Amino acid sequence: MIPEKTYTLITGASAGIGQAMATECAARGQHLILVALQDSGLVQTATSLREQFGVDVKTIELNLIAPNAIQYLYDWCHEQGLSINVLINNAGIGNYSYFQESSLEDYLQMIQLNVNAVVALTHLFIPKLREHESAYILNVGSFASLMPLPYKSVYAATKSFVLTFSRSLQMELEPYNIHVSCLCPGPTSTKTMRKRNQHIKKGKGILTKTPEEVARQAIDGLYKDKGLIIPGWKNRFMIRVGRILPFSVKSYILKKIFKQGVEEDIVDATPPATTPRKKGRVTL
Repeated sequence: MIPEKTYTLITGASAGIGQAMATECAARGQHLILVALQDSGLVQTATSLREQFGVDVKTIELNLIAPNAIQYLYDWCHEQGLSINVLINNAGIGNYSYFQESSLEDYLQMIQLNVNAVVALTHLFIPKLREHESAYILNVGSFASLMPLPYKSVYAATKSFVLTFSRSLQMELEPYNIHVSCLCPGPTSTKTMRKRNQHIKKGKGILTKTPEEVARQAIDGLYKDKGLIIPGWKNRFMIRVGRILPFSVKSYILKKIFKQGVEEDIVDATPPATTPRKKGRVTL
């Protein structure tokens, strides 16, 4: 009997942590459905993974905040008869500025992608995940999931939602053998971050991990059924220290660090929000 071909669906898979997780999954022999914006290098990523690892990689270029985009993605997977046993909600956007200086539209798009899209994708695909003896959901949060961050207020709030949502689902879906994890990486040296973040340029990012390191620990943690995955012992140590410190002390430190950054016009590593596009292209 030929085993059923199963797929891992990854959003935001054309760069950074998403691309690294696609590579990590392909290296483990997993077939992939990769989702990213048009003209983001997704097709080239898929071609490289097919050639390097011999896995089946399907791509769909799609803006997840466009009207009906998530339903379109689900319907396409259903029509193709794709059996999905791993869902990785990685796509997200952020900013780094004084709250009042960013537009309301940018914040609403951030909430739409970081929160609404994660909820919608998870809700739609759980029935497909339940078809399997064992299935997995990995939601990508952030260090910002674990603490309030000045000058990243809406981003931190959305990522806090992702963590709480993930931990709640972890308990709720356990009877169905669907394992839910939340990845909360610290600073990660993506191409965009290296270009923009002066602290990384100056070699001061002692907590910084590469996307490949984050991806490896994320997928390892997912399959070990870890509810919370924080790559790097230094990052885990910092979180423990942060839980002990009084809020007044923590607030003083965070304001000092992040105010310096925003005044130097250091921007977040996540790409800015984009204008919703049409449904996009699909490759098989």
